[in-house]
Order: sequence, then C-alpha cells, then structure tokens
Amino acid sequence: LRIAFLGEEIADAAADIARTMLKGLEPHPVIKMAIEESDERVAIVEVGPDSPLVGKALSEAKIPEETGMWIVAMRRGGRLFRPKRTTKIMPGDVLIAIGYAEGEKDLAELARGSPD
Repeated sequence: LRIAFLGEEIADAAADIARTMLKGLEPHPVIKMAIEESDERVAIVEVGPDSPLVGKALSEAKIPEETGMWIVAMRRGGRLFRPKRTTKIMPGDVLIAIGYAEGEKDLAELARGSPD
C-alpha cells in the first residue's frame, strides 16, 4: 500500500514538472539539475494521426512494455490532466511520460507513427 502511495506521489511530482515545462517556464535550478543528472527523463511527445496508439485506451497501448516510459499526464485541447487506464489516445494528444532516456526515442517514434 505504501509503495502504491509513493508511486502516486512520484507521478504527481512528474506531472507538476511537466506542467511547468508545458507553460514554457524554467524549472527551479535545483529541479533542473536533478533532471539533468537523473537516469530518468520526462518526455513530452505529440501523438500523430498515423500513430498505432490512436484510438487505443492507455491500458491497451502497452506503452510501458514497448518503451519503458510511463504516461503520467496528457494534454488535450489545452487541458492538462492525469489519464485513467481507460482514457483513449487521440491524434494531437500530448503525452507526458517518465522513464529512462533510452525509452524516450522509442516513445517519440511510437507516438509519431508512420504513414502506410
């Protein structure tokens, strides 16, 4: 139970950092340094119309299994929110994720998709 609570605290903190970045504000120097020195990254990617993620619920998309990145927030139509497992991914959605640097590129490619 404590681990679940801590996971939620971490996700909330990551969403707060992402919210600051999306507003174009510079994070506090200590936060910026911690992000730069961490093995983990905050990735912000836009979902393209040709992405295989389009139309899938977050739980169906298998993003953590495919990329090692965890979606902690989404932006849709100017609204930033914490998605549920049932939230469907739409073209133009902005996914905010945390995970290791290696997965950042994989997430960007998955979100972008490629035309047939």
